[in-house]
Amino acid sequence: MKAVILAGGLGTRLRPLTCSLPKPMVPVMNRPILEHIVHHLKKNHITDLVFLLYYEPKAIQDYFGDGSQLGVKITHISATEDYGTAGAVKLAARLLDDTFVVLSGDGITDLDLTRLLDFHKQKRGMGTLALAHVADPSPFGVVVTDAQQRITRFLEKPSWGQVFSDTVNMGIYALEPQLLDFIPAGKEFQFEKEVYPKLVEQGRLLYGFVDDCYWKDIGDLRTYHQVHRDVFENHLKLHVSEPHKKGAWRGKGSKLGKGVKLVGGVVIGENCHIGDGTTLHNAVLGDHCRIGHNSSIRDSILWSGARVGKNCELANDVIGRDVVIEDGCVLDQNVIVSDGSKIGAQSRIHTNVKIWPNKEVEVGSVVNASIVWGDKWQRGLFTDARVTGLANFEISPEFGAKLGAAFGAWVG
Repeated sequence: MKAVILAGGLGTRLRPLTCSLPKPMVPVMNRPILEHIVHHLKKNHITDLVFLLYYEPKAIQDYFGDGSQLGVKITHISATEDYGTAGAVKLAARLLDDTFVVLSGDGITDLDLTRLLDFHKQKRGMGTLALAHVADPSPFGVVVTDAQQRITRFLEKPSWGQVFSDTVNMGIYALEPQLLDFIPAGKEFQFEKEVYPKLVEQGRLLYGFVDDCYWKDIGDLRTYHQVHRDVFENHLKLHVSEPHKKGAWRGKGSKLGKGVKLVGGVVIGENCHIGDGTTLHNAVLGDHCRIGHNSSIRDSILWSGARVGKNCELANDVIGRDVVIEDGCVLDQNVIVSDGSKIGAQSRIHTNVKIWPNKEVEVGSVVNASIVWGDKWQRGLFTDARVTGLANFEISPEFGAKLGAAFGAWVG
């Protein structure tokens, strides 16, 4: 039994976290999404895996290698262009001579794949799709089945006016090799939009396996946070390498100062140092993180190498690799600070701000807009009696309106 994992996604909705990192490598509970998928497959006795790569493939190849360290066999196939979900699987056709499963490399689930495969073999169809009931089906592919669980209708990512079912496609399939004959080689082709609807029109046997398992497509920051909360609240069990002791999952070499408070779920990677009087509340810290004295980290995820100074406050934020946040900073909710950036002391980052990689925020700044262009956020607007910046990026029409309003209020 082989499993094919679609691991080439660009992760545009998770940017700037995925500017230099493929989405399947985004860490959940300090391990890449893709590693959790491998553990889940192994738990279901599927150990022969094919990774289909496109965006930043080397990051995945270097991390997983041939899979032997995880007790599986991994074959890597890199695409030269984006062939879509079906077109990518077609690249692996020479390796697929028996029933196989397809999974998305950015989904977290505890679906019983053994039950899915048993259902598929019982129905003897060309393919079986794992389906789930959701409250808002609009971001997904909506599917309708009949009394025999045979699929009768598809609609990919409908508007609310088009929604005809709350049953959606998880992106997990059990397929027969002959289905690949319906996918052209070397062409962008999608299972959801082209292959499955065409097969249904032709009367081919496609079935839906509806399950109430846990399933989340980690497509945005809200879902990324939600998966961590679900683990802490015992709605989902994931493989966590750090042992659990004294109120937290703690890696080797990590040290906690005096009076550190651990509230809710806390994961601390290897060789971390937490300063005296600091509070960690539903927080995940990657390896080699440093937190200063009397700081508060709530509902936040820090990637490896992040450093937070003393007397800082973070709430519902994501901090990338090797980010430096100096003393006395406050980060409001839903802030993303991406890899290698530096936040100067006594700065405040407002809600929903995203800071792209390798940016610098001056000491004492108030940041109320995302930093995408330029290298630095200056505390003051004026340099040599003028306002300078990149036209239409740093100096945008919105910025001009704010500056004019401020100037008019000052003149009176």
